[in-house]
Amino acid sequence: MLNPLIDEIFELILTKDTWMVHTLALKLQQQGAIDSLDIQPDRDLFKRNFLIMNALYQLQQQLHPSQHLAIASLQITLTDTSPNQSLQHADPLRDYYLDWQNYETSSDEIEALLCDFWQRFAGNRSSLQTLDSKAYNKLLQRWKLSKQCSLKEIQKRWRQLAMQYHPDKETGDTEKFKKLKSEYEQLKASCSTVDY
Repeated sequence: MLNPLIDEIFELILTKDTWMVHTLALKLQQQGAIDSLDIQPDRDLFKRNFLIMNALYQLQQQLHPSQHLAIASLQITLTDTSPNQSLQHADPLRDYYLDWQNYETSSDEIEALLCDFWQRFAGNRSSLQTLDSKAYNKLLQRWKLSKQCSLKEIQKRWRQLAMQYHPDKETGDTEKFKKLKSEYEQLKASCSTVDY
């Protein structure tokens, strides 16, 4: 089934270099292209995101091979395709969102998906490699924090930097934001393990 949001999303993608799913959703809602889809808030959000992701993946296939639409929740970009670039054959996320049967996911299934996501997220965080004392202190210096700073001070500094470099901000920088987020996770993981 052809997604009715494809044209609206394509026109939006042409207006700026980088989009995120939530910014696309907000813009589509402001334009009246997408309304409430379910009376249950969790299902409404799921269906809205499903329609957007489905449209993005359909658009990706339509644009290929002349252009490449890179799709990630934090970065959606349209670029010219190099001659040797092709769509990945196996992409479970693309397969999921192109299957219209998944649109009618139940509240219980949505809850299970969210629980699975948060468990994987927690697992990824716990597998972060802690920094040794020298690397930790060097990173603290770059973040303009004292060697004896607390986790609360690291969190406060992260929020300041995130506000400055978040891709939605005028001073935003997607790559810098991603790097800072990674450093923040390392600082948090290392905060209690480093000996001064």
